[in-house]
Amino acid sequence: MGFTSSRVKLPDRNTAFEAKAKDSMTIENDAPVSTWSPLAVPRFRAFWIGMSLSTTAFWMQNIAVTWLMRDWTNGDPIMISLVQTALFMPVMILSLPAGAIADMFDRRKLLIFSQVWMMLSPLAVAAMALTDMRSPIALLACTVLLAVGNAMKLPTQSAFLTSLIDKDRLPFAVSLNSMAVNGGRIIGPALAGFLLPAIGAMALFVANSGIYLLYVGILMRLHTTATARRGHKPTLTQGLLDLKTWVHSSPSYASILLRGGLYFCVWSTVLAIVPLITNDAAEFGTLYGVFGLGAIAGASLYGFLSRIASRTTAVSGAILLHAVCIGLLSFTNSFLMLTILMAVIGIASFFIMTTFQVSAQLQLPDALRGRGLALMTTVFMGATALSSPIWGFVAETQSPQTALQLASGFSILCGLALAQRKI
Repeated sequence: MGFTSSRVKLPDRNTAFEAKAKDSMTIENDAPVSTWSPLAVPRFRAFWIGMSLSTTAFWMQNIAVTWLMRDWTNGDPIMISLVQTALFMPVMILSLPAGAIADMFDRRKLLIFSQVWMMLSPLAVAAMALTDMRSPIALLACTVLLAVGNAMKLPTQSAFLTSLIDKDRLPFAVSLNSMAVNGGRIIGPALAGFLLPAIGAMALFVANSGIYLLYVGILMRLHTTATARRGHKPTLTQGLLDLKTWVHSSPSYASILLRGGLYFCVWSTVLAIVPLITNDAAEFGTLYGVFGLGAIAGASLYGFLSRIASRTTAVSGAILLHAVCIGLLSFTNSFLMLTILMAVIGIASFFIMTTFQVSAQLQLPDALRGRGLALMTTVFMGATALSSPIWGFVAETQSPQTALQLASGFSILCGLALAQRKI
């Protein structure tokens, strides 16, 4: 797919608003379009910052709730694993309908609503922590509340960004969107790992609600040049049927769904089982901190790694590396070795997630992009939600080490069996 860097010509209008839009959406002839060029557009830059902060806050809350559940249930493996189910099951169920709804209504208003909704969850958990109301069931309910808001946000956010940027920079805006989604998934746990023992759970949840409020403020100030969408708007059912037809005709995209779903079945152990191998809050924070730092290193290496091998070969190798490190976690009591392994897992995680995203973005037609990305979210988060309690059950009836070993073996077998399936 090729894109040219040409000057974008807008009609000559007399209104101040459209003149301002022209200034912000025009690419100067001497300014090359690059990965970071969308950030030169003020409104996209503000949106991207807010989006990145919101995603980071979501993943920070994931780690903080996991720690609270561990503390409130004396390390019950089943209850800890159910945090991931509560976090990802609503996303699995609601992402596709939310993606279709985002094509029917005002996306900015839907985004604002989703962020106000998501604010309620950390405020409720902070109140529980303040009053020492140690209710695991209420904690799961608050997590479901957060997840419903996230399910509304993800597809709407991806679709909304197209109204903030010119056509030439749109591919790079999509890349930055993927970077924010995947980066938040990594940086959030890292920040939570470092901040949780430093400032405590209640302060972290209050800060999270403030981040969602900040994003609401950014969205309320955004103005776009988007006009009402013309042409035939498919019904929710027809939109999903169109997606189904396209998926059947695209074996490489179907391979992304299959390989990604199986990978996320094992990735869920990072959040469901790793908390069980340490009893110290500082160690817990450090492990997820180095996991996040490893992912940041993986981001810096992505360009180099993607050039030395095909996407299919590279992602196959990364999945096998991830699986081996998951297994090795179960064979060491050395905290130093645990931190090294978590760093490598972080590197592999970011590379795998980014590769799946980039490959899907290159294949999806524009008319199906929102629904196609929503389907990926449904499969990946659904795999995480459904597999997490299985690993929790194994950890409770056998041991956390056994759960990690089984997950590692499962991933290696699947990785080898599917290594030649192109993505």
